[in-house]
Amino acid sequence: MSPARENTPSPERVRVVIKFTLPKERLDHDESIYTGKYDPTLVRPSESVTVEARDLREEVDAAEKVPVETQLAQRGYAVSKQPSSFINDIPSAEGTERYLEECCNILREAVGCTRVIAWNSVCRKNDENAALKDVPKQNGPEKGFLPSSRVQPIAGIAHVDQDEVWGKELCSLAIGAPADNFKRVQIINIWRPLSGPVTNAPLAMLEFHEIGRSDISKHTSMFGTGMDLHYSPIQQWAYIRHQQPDEIIFLKCYDTAQGSDGSALYCGHVAATVDDSEGILPELVKPRESIEVRLVAIWE
Repeated sequence: MSPARENTPSPERVRVVIKFTLPKERLDHDESIYTGKYDPTLVRPSESVTVEARDLREEVDAAEKVPVETQLAQRGYAVSKQPSSFINDIPSAEGTERYLEECCNILREAVGCTRVIAWNSVCRKNDENAALKDVPKQNGPEKGFLPSSRVQPIAGIAHVDQDEVWGKELCSLAIGAPADNFKRVQIINIWRPLSGPVTNAPLAMLEFHEIGRSDISKHTSMFGTGMDLHYSPIQQWAYIRHQQPDEIIFLKCYDTAQGSDGSALYCGHVAATVDDSEGILPELVKPRESIEVRLVAIWE
């Protein structure tokens, strides 16, 4: 692993460390080994880079906010205050069902789509000893699963969840019909911490228009084909410092429109490394725990 590179911080920015995979020109082997049959032992080499991340706290707390739909179209992610009535109930089957339904309603109201389908959900914890647990590839929306029963480690490599092929396939499986039969279909995740303030491993986001073609490589995962991100000095990462459970992040992962209207196709995201515990009561400093729900938004 290469040593972390550092930049000089500017006002209202925070130094964080982000892990990126190496681009093909820096590999000593053929990168095609990462796009064949899924093999968890094949791990693409990575590097940790210290970057300046913009703190979105002021944006989240602003009295006048840019609509979520506009944020997603412009940069591929959105931030919003959205309290949950069921976040504390997800350890139960009924609580999980209600939380998923709540997320569907939040997204439908935010983007104005016809309907929303919850594809799956996952809980994560910042635990360096936690191992990634294998998950069978889904053939339809997850039913009756308790995300708190299979806690995964944080997603520590900069990435995009799906490529354009797996994204469309996932949408079609969720709907039960070809995604192309509809006016538009998108995959959008809703991410929120289970407790707060988040003082470690916050979710950092990168706007779509700051991701160059040379910044992306594909990889096969246990689910389908996703995309790795490589470091570029033009990238401007952002996160919500001291994020609370009533503050959520929308992550656009796929869009059948594929940029035909000029909107962002997706955003990059990753759990960043930073110590944000200064000024926080010791009893509130704990490993970050979060839940993300992958949603399919449909315009009919």
